[in-house]
Amino acid sequence: MSPPDEISAWIISDGTRGMEVQSLALARALELDPAVKRIRPAPWLRAFPSLGARRAIPAAAGGDRLEPPWPDLVIGCGRRTAGAVLSVKTRSGGRSFAVQIQDPRIDPESFDALVVPEHDPVRGANVILSTGSLNALAFTDLKAEAARFSGLIRSLPGPRVLVAVGGPTRKQKIDPALAEQFVRDLEQLIDCGCGLMMTVSRRTPEPLAHALKALAEAEPAAMLWDGTGENPYFGFLGAADAIVVSSDSVNMTSEACSSGKGVYVADLLVPSGRIGTFQKTLRERGLTRHFAGHVEPFLYEPLRDAEKAAEALRGLMARRQS
Repeated sequence: MSPPDEISAWIISDGTRGMEVQSLALARALELDPAVKRIRPAPWLRAFPSLGARRAIPAAAGGDRLEPPWPDLVIGCGRRTAGAVLSVKTRSGGRSFAVQIQDPRIDPESFDALVVPEHDPVRGANVILSTGSLNALAFTDLKAEAARFSGLIRSLPGPRVLVAVGGPTRKQKIDPALAEQFVRDLEQLIDCGCGLMMTVSRRTPEPLAHALKALAEAEPAAMLWDGTGENPYFGFLGAADAIVVSSDSVNMTSEACSSGKGVYVADLLVPSGRIGTFQKTLRERGLTRHFAGHVEPFLYEPLRDAEKAAEALRGLMARRQS
């Protein structure tokens, strides 16, 4: 395999942050500096990614151009970009080693490698399994991030707890009763002397976001990032003694479990299907505990999914070159 500085790489992205972050994490773990190609996926390829093997189908419907010189490595994440990644592999005459993160639900042999979480069913000789979603937390200086946002954090008492809140999934809505209990559990944390650094996502339902805002306004020991200015999430993560994360998000939970901090998972809905399997696996392996108004430090082996995937990917790429 060529040295990293001799390998050219593209990331194909439709601009979805959660997907692009995973591709960037894998490239970073491979010690590469990729060009990020942000495209509008061609409708036919988005619906039927396997059509990317046909040169007559446009690779994208807009955005950055996908044209020679072709890269040595092309990485995509999620079904929406899988067809474009396959198209680059096809149009390059197989020169571009095609890596797809997450199961695109087509023949895995269409790609040179798939990187999928183990709660997905796809398997194969070119399938690399991860525990959760990929992230670049190992390459982030969390102490420096905490120092950058110390002005937001310094007034909070310790121990400090990052509270990362998601929302409904495509298949499940937030249970109002669970959301109300969640807020009461956070109040119990404050009563125990903890300082709360809270963040919400675009998916967080308005009633829950309003309840968290009211909690922050009423309690000096709690703060809620209101979405203005630079996102302090990594600063909060660096300053946290423990983490509470809602169970609806594989990405947020994976990132929390990559920190080495004690991770407590709160149910705003009862996760089912693949997310349910993922959360059950983390609990059984001792990476997370259920949140019920109490936190304490505990030890576990942090996730290093991007680094492990990169190591396996190097092996696949080397075998193709041999």
